[in-house]
Amino acid sequence: MSLVIKFCQAVTHFALLALISAALVSCAGNTGKKTTTDTASNGISDAESETEAIAENLPDVELSPDLMYKLMLSDIALQQSNNELALAALVDSAIETRDPRLAAQATRLAVIANQFPTAIQMGMLWQELSPDNVDVYQTLGNLLVVEKQPERAVVYYSKALSLADEESRSKLLKQISSTLIRYGSQTQALALIEQLATDYPDSADVALAHASVASKLKEYEVANSAIDRTLELDPDSDDAAVFKFSLLVLQSKDRDAVQFANSYLKQHPQSLVLRTVLARYYIESNKLDEAEKEYLIIHRQDETSVIAPMALALIRMDKKQYNDATMYLEKVLELQSTNDPARIYLGDIATLQKRLDDAIQWYRSVTSAEQLFTARLRLVDAVKQRDGVDAALRELEAMYPESPQQQVDLILLEDELLIEAGRDDEALELVNDALTDNPDNIDLLYARAMIAARREDVAGLEKDLQRVLEIKPGHVQSLNAYGFTLADLTDRYKEAYSLISAAHKQKPNDPFILDSMGWIEFKRGNYAEAEAYLRRALAKRNDPEIAYHLTEVLLAAGKTREARKVWTAAIKDFPDDKKLQTLSEKISTK
Repeated sequence: MSLVIKFCQAVTHFALLALISAALVSCAGNTGKKTTTDTASNGISDAESETEAIAENLPDVELSPDLMYKLMLSDIALQQSNNELALAALVDSAIETRDPRLAAQATRLAVIANQFPTAIQMGMLWQELSPDNVDVYQTLGNLLVVEKQPERAVVYYSKALSLADEESRSKLLKQISSTLIRYGSQTQALALIEQLATDYPDSADVALAHASVASKLKEYEVANSAIDRTLELDPDSDDAAVFKFSLLVLQSKDRDAVQFANSYLKQHPQSLVLRTVLARYYIESNKLDEAEKEYLIIHRQDETSVIAPMALALIRMDKKQYNDATMYLEKVLELQSTNDPARIYLGDIATLQKRLDDAIQWYRSVTSAEQLFTARLRLVDAVKQRDGVDAALRELEAMYPESPQQQVDLILLEDELLIEAGRDDEALELVNDALTDNPDNIDLLYARAMIAARREDVAGLEKDLQRVLEIKPGHVQSLNAYGFTLADLTDRYKEAYSLISAAHKQKPNDPFILDSMGWIEFKRGNYAEAEAYLRRALAKRNDPEIAYHLTEVLLAAGKTREARKVWTAAIKDFPDDKKLQTLSEKISTK
């Protein structure tokens, strides 16, 4: 074993991170042809395991006292966070020994010390000593991009691609693309990736990277051309198909995107990747029937994946098909017994079905830290429904927040429970105390404003909601609540309409905002418009207050029979609602 091997082993504990190079090897850079592009984000690996295999390719250098001193000096300086001194000693050692591992280490340390010219110098030495190493060429390319030398960078990137095998080239290109977008100017990034595309005109991987860079730089015409070229070179590429679909959606060409996806899936019915992306697109577009069809196919093709049954469960829950949803959630737990979101959803279904003992059991079965707080919040609601508000408050007291936001969430829930119990004074005191420590918390300000609304304290509501809108202009809930309160409790209809309209513009299909639009139109005497808004609202959400408002509007418009029909259905669903009860006599006398 050479002395160089021994001292390389001695310095394997250097804990260096590659900030620019995604491909820097660990302490020992392989001097043979290297085709992997794994990152070195975990620091430096143990070089001892590699040493014997590459020993024959390493220089035989005498470990002189001077060299040993430099290596020890670098090590000690690094431990003391003196990167400049450590780098100087390591650079001298690399130049003296011409050992590729020390050259790689010096390159990496120079990056950490933000000494990029030195990093390039050491990278050049590393490249000279390891001329067939993919990593060194990628590293030099990255460094030259950072140093705004794209013409030089493309030479090294091209060499890296020529050395990389087919399997690793795609990953390498993704890393190159990321570097170009992050560190290069738009012009430089496009010019460099276009040069690579010219150098490799028949590479689908390069064409895909070209499309990726162009898309992220919003050069959509270039991206469209590049992705079409990718699919021309590799018509079976699922990655390219997903990219084209996403690119079309990004350009608001949704119809073209769906048409392309369906066409590709007809030719490649087993493409789970694109089908999953398409299904998710349907979910986001609120096209649940179409999403369901895709997830059913996915579920048939891959019965081991939890993604499809979970998605199908949520779709069936949205459709109020709770038995089917339960079946799919149980399937999820068969496949993945630790899936706590599935347990929470099963608890939600049990709550909706008034199987409160089952719901409580499901919520209590959740153990993961990520889902525990959510489960406990749901548990409090189930306990309230089964055992009353006082029991729910006791359950709430047993919860311990792990973050400021969780603390606020608990306060808001306690506030809600106190109000439901008719303990408005306690609720107000609770929120006031919380605002002492968090005076500009939007959620707490809004909660206090809602207490003011219950008390018909318009001035108090205005003060808090105006502050919310100062902190977060356009806060949609505040706009709606503010406008509705003015419409309901004052004659400031013009102001109320402006506020509600601003909320409606942001969320045109929100049932509560539609309700507010209906109510302000009613107050302004526009009964037809009011009825239209309120019927839309009630169709979207069966809510007692919306039903109350619609009944009032229909009565005022002389549509007694229709009013009675709406009220009868609502009182059946919400027999304890006080507002609906107040209409009983009015309905019976009409």
